[in-house]
Amino acid sequence: MQPKKKAKPAGKKTSAAATKPVAKMKPAAKKGAAKKSAAKKAMARGAATPARKGDLIVIDSSKVGSPAREGEVLEVIQGAISVSYRVQWPDGHQSLIAPGLGSARVVPASARQRPTLS
Repeated sequence: MQPKKKAKPAGKKTSAAATKPVAKMKPAAKKGAAKKSAAKKAMARGAATPARKGDLIVIDSSKVGSPAREGEVLEVIQGAISVSYRVQWPDGHQSLIAPGLGSARVVPASARQRPTLS
């Protein structure tokens, strides 16, 4: 009679991937790299360029069916972490906003249609 083979535990599976060595970690970034401004880091990641003075900023409504808000950028305030904008809305009041990613669109002043004076 031949000896019986031990059964493998049901929860454990062995594969070639499990036996491969772990890749080495990359060294930490140099201290000089941490001095990049927030805007440069965002541009390096492929994010859209920040708005400039005179651009139109469009903020979509969080409620379905409500119109988007549009305002003209009066001032760009570069912070250490984010960018804020002083915006003038069509009703005349101004506010300071710091939109998150994907919450606002920027229409450049050059692409914007201005009403013609006649």
